[in-house]
Amino acid sequence: MKELTIIMTWHDEADAEKRVAFEQNKQSFIDYNPGIDIVVAKNPFGNTSKAWLSSDLCAFQWYSEHLDRYKSERYLIVEWDCWCDCNLKDYYQRVWDCDFVVPNVKYPERDDWYWFRTIDQLPEYAKLHATGVTPLCGIMLSNNAMQQIGKLITRPEFEGLNSELRLGTIGTMLNLDPVVNPVYNRSLNWRYTGLFDLKYKGLHHPRKKIANSREEPI
Repeated sequence: MKELTIIMTWHDEADAEKRVAFEQNKQSFIDYNPGIDIVVAKNPFGNTSKAWLSSDLCAFQWYSEHLDRYKSERYLIVEWDCWCDCNLKDYYQRVWDCDFVVPNVKYPERDDWYWFRTIDQLPEYAKLHATGVTPLCGIMLSNNAMQQIGKLITRPEFEGLNSELRLGTIGTMLNLDPVVNPVYNRSLNWRYTGLFDLKYKGLHHPRKKIANSREEPI
């Protein structure tokens, strides 16, 4: 069984610049982590709004369809606009054996987060466990977590929810409480922040195009 498999989520994209960025972002994982499998999970949803909300479903659908071929102890879910300049085992060394590792955790009792406005859309049995994990990139799950969450995440009652709320809530409900990797916060975000600082090695998100003047994603 492999130690780690990277699942990079992708969708049909007409923008040529973004397609180039996707290929270069994917190559960055290969360059810094030779020998680790990286697979592309293409979003199956034709509706743009649904696709945007469903990166988690994209990854879990790939897992379900390819489990016999890609047996791994853990899976790293990254979005197509994520750049890597680190050895992943070093990057995750403090949380390597945790079931559910995330960049950031949101709780409704503590955090003012936009998607908590949709808690009422959760099934009744899940509302008590409402949790957000943000962004949906750089999330590492054990094979055990993938199996358990995968049994619930495609149920009709979870359809139409934001992926960060759906995944965080289901994991918490299953007693797989998300653990934050302490080295995340410098470079993983949900919004554009400009050229990243090369002195901080790790995962960098979002990086949707490549700068012409420098070999750095922006």
